[in-house]
Amino acid sequence: MVENKKIFIEIDPNAGFCFGVTNSIKKTEELLKDKDEIYVIGELVHNEEELSRLMKLGMKKISHNDIVSLKNKEIIIRAHGEPPSTYEKLKDSNATIYDFTCPIVLLLQKKISLVTDKMLQMNGQVVIYGLKNHPEVIGLMGHANNIGVVVENLEQAMQLPLDKPIALFSQTTKDREGFEEIKEYFETQLSKRNIHFESYATMCKIVAKRAPALQKFAKEHDFLIFVSGKDSSNGKYLYKIAKTANPNTLFVSELKEIDKIVIPSEIKSIGISGATSTPLSLIELIKERLETRLNR
Repeated sequence: MVENKKIFIEIDPNAGFCFGVTNSIKKTEELLKDKDEIYVIGELVHNEEELSRLMKLGMKKISHNDIVSLKNKEIIIRAHGEPPSTYEKLKDSNATIYDFTCPIVLLLQKKISLVTDKMLQMNGQVVIYGLKNHPEVIGLMGHANNIGVVVENLEQAMQLPLDKPIALFSQTTKDREGFEEIKEYFETQLSKRNIHFESYATMCKIVAKRAPALQKFAKEHDFLIFVSGKDSSNGKYLYKIAKTANPNTLFVSELKEIDKIVIPSEIKSIGISGATSTPLSLIELIKERLETRLNR
């Protein structure tokens, strides 16, 4: 603990939910005002504390396997989106569907579906730069009609055979740098073979803009606390950005973790930021807890 010394603590002005997450949470809260329970497939948001809050209001998390046994229920599709097969299961179970797919993800799904039809005619394939087990990517693969391949980095992209046309997309929360590396590799290698290649930089612009702003914010402080759910894709990406800009960056997921943080005595300023799936209310609570602990 640092005693008898005021430490400047500031919240990143760009922190807080992105539009897609804000929209899905707001609409879920509105539904829960008039309903005792409502179901959501998977995690509505990759933040443990926000999930806990919503579940206390009556939201229930289910898996895809649960859909078959849940007849005539009201079920939410979260911002990450779903593959066409999920909609078919929901229809068969006579579910009332509340589709809160992020508009940016929805546009990407439609684009991949159209390009997939084109690639099928060319005997080509769709490649998605993303995390294999991420819900958004699982949804995108469904819209790629099973001719999609997921690569998480350049090394994996280099393992793919280069004997057919390729259309490259990106998960919305992946980084532009990684996408551009893979794009350049495919472009160069397929050009040599006279094979068709096309690419679509489908990263979310909101997340992309956060990176340079976060980098600047991190450098302006002696110590940075980055708040994110452990499963958040953009959280992992933005944390890496912050950590590179400021080695004194600490990753936390819950308010209670703040009490265990050891702040070096020479620290004069602390910045607090978070993922686009981290509620601003949690960040504000963390700031209050830090101020109480360090500046009393």
